[in-house]
Amino acid sequence: MDGRTAMTVPPQAGYAQWLTAAAPAVDGLGWERHMSVDDLGDGVSIAMLDLVPTEDVVIAVEGPATFSVSIFLDGEGTLAIDGGQPLEVTPGTAVVCATDQTVSGIDTIRGGRRLRMMDVRFQPSVLQDLGGPLWRRYGGALLADCSVPERGAVMVGFPAPAPLLQIALQIISCAYAHRDLRRLYLRGKALELLAVVMGTFLNAGHTALRAERDQSKIDAAQRLMEERLHEPWTIARLARAVGLNEKSLKAGFRAHVGHSIHAYLTKVRMEAATQMLAEGRTVTEVALATGFASLSHFSTAFRKATGLPPSAFARRA
Repeated sequence: MDGRTAMTVPPQAGYAQWLTAAAPAVDGLGWERHMSVDDLGDGVSIAMLDLVPTEDVVIAVEGPATFSVSIFLDGEGTLAIDGGQPLEVTPGTAVVCATDQTVSGIDTIRGGRRLRMMDVRFQPSVLQDLGGPLWRRYGGALLADCSVPERGAVMVGFPAPAPLLQIALQIISCAYAHRDLRRLYLRGKALELLAVVMGTFLNAGHTALRAERDQSKIDAAQRLMEERLHEPWTIARLARAVGLNEKSLKAGFRAHVGHSIHAYLTKVRMEAATQMLAEGRTVTEVALATGFASLSHFSTAFRKATGLPPSAFARRA
């Protein structure tokens, strides 16, 4: 397979067994020697992997409903749910995957470079009252959303924020050798990691909601200018009318409409003016109807927009 090693990992009975499915398949490559798995009880597990694959590896995996957070500290490759787009992973990528049924996919690991990652998994029962709407509603607000909604599968990748990377490093470097102390420490870190991830989704959601609210206000500003051309609009007056601060209105208008507020207002006024003049209305009537208190100002703006003074345009029309 073009110099790549391919392996298929079937689903296995039991949650802890499925957790180990994607990495040790690799009996022939000896990956199991580079992997550790901690079953922390109550549906929480952590797997850690650190090795340098000698060649590209393609892994077909399949597993039951779960929620996982993977942090790639080193390594590159792609993750894909069957029927979805591949998600590129690079050092510093965090991947959240949530499924509510058995889902299969293909993972590709690029060889010749270190692969160091950790994977924290929570059985759905652990998250019964936490978070679900966050990742399903706001996943697309993050860097890359490769979900397959029709299969009940969410997969979102984003740059891991500093607190998330710090927790991942603390988990990997856990110094507790005593089994009970190690489980207690790692379980606490797993829940802390979950809190940071949920906070990331929540912040992304708030940002998306603000953007939606701003967009509706920008749309309202656009309609006001189009429907009430005769009014002497200023940025300050327009911002007050739609309930948005001037800085956000100016930036959002340019981003969403593609023009500055002044340029757009001039554009719609000139389009309306040409229509009115073509219909036979006088230059004075048109100037007042499009918000110009001065005929000279109107004539200058009209000539700049059309190349003709309004009177000459009216005669041609």
